[in-house]
Amino acid sequence: MGQPKQRTAAASIGKHILYPVLLLLPGAAPADAAADLHIPNCAQYVAFGEKWVGMDEAMAAEVLGRPLYQLTDDDIARIDKSLHDCIRAAQSDDERTLLRQDLKQVPVLRAERNRVRRAYADFVSAKQKAQVRLEQIADRLDKLPASPNSRAAVDDAQATVSAIFFELEQKRVRAQVNEPLAADYPAYAKAMGALARKRQAFAAQARSELATEADEALEHHRAEFDRLALSTAEQDATIILEGIAGGKDIGWLTLRQWVALVLGSPENTTLTISRRDGGDHGDLLAVEILRPGYSAAEFGLRRSGSVFRLVECGTDGHLATISSADARQEANSLLIAVARGR
Repeated sequence: MGQPKQRTAAASIGKHILYPVLLLLPGAAPADAAADLHIPNCAQYVAFGEKWVGMDEAMAAEVLGRPLYQLTDDDIARIDKSLHDCIRAAQSDDERTLLRQDLKQVPVLRAERNRVRRAYADFVSAKQKAQVRLEQIADRLDKLPASPNSRAAVDDAQATVSAIFFELEQKRVRAQVNEPLAADYPAYAKAMGALARKRQAFAAQARSELATEADEALEHHRAEFDRLALSTAEQDATIILEGIAGGKDIGWLTLRQWVALVLGSPENTTLTISRRDGGDHGDLLAVEILRPGYSAAEFGLRRSGSVFRLVECGTDGHLATISSADARQEANSLLIAVARGR
């Protein structure tokens, strides 16, 4: 604002002491948080003023080698002394001006340290309070029966755990705590474990119910099933639903059970199974299901030992290789839908 260029640089460094451009300077690599405080040298103080690009308190902590909440009054006094020493050793009035502006901002650094300390205390307190809630949620989940009436309660519990985690993560970032919350927080791990166990129990119950339905359907459609001429190894192979349980794979039904359910569904009228060349990875079991009122469903299943993996899926003749997470989700949903009459 009407000042010489060098004075503008001085004002910049004065307002933004010890921030990220120091990372770009030789000899200013961040130290480990447990190591001694990193004090920039005089050349770095001056060069910082010339190359200032912005203020970032998290990067300031990285430059100093420790989170700001760990910065002691003695540490700040050492920074203050180093600036005084640099002013006395300055080679020009311009350098001296830059360094004096830095010195005026030492109280700003102390204020930032105090603010981060308050944020850290808030994070620790919130984490302690959340621990009780998370442990209570985990205990309640473990006591819930794996019944349809419990699903709403489990969904609510998952939403609550997610909200607690999100709030704590925000506080963790403001407190400059580097370790992710999920890495070392037993209460959160306990709650997530309880949720996973309950979801697995629901899935196991659903598979058991489907298996019972499949046995009944096979009794009614034995002749149609036998005409498909599936080998015993094919019939016994388990279909793997990839990426369905939180991104994980699960073993679902055997091919025998799935085919029996497809034959037993009133939504389906015709099921054909053939084998075709699948290239270097082996032959594919090609399945086509006609569903009046719905699109015809097609699947390409590849067997590897005792499991089948769904590698192709499509409707109305548009069969395609499953090559994305979204396509995988749609394929899994269709595979389940044709067996459950939806």
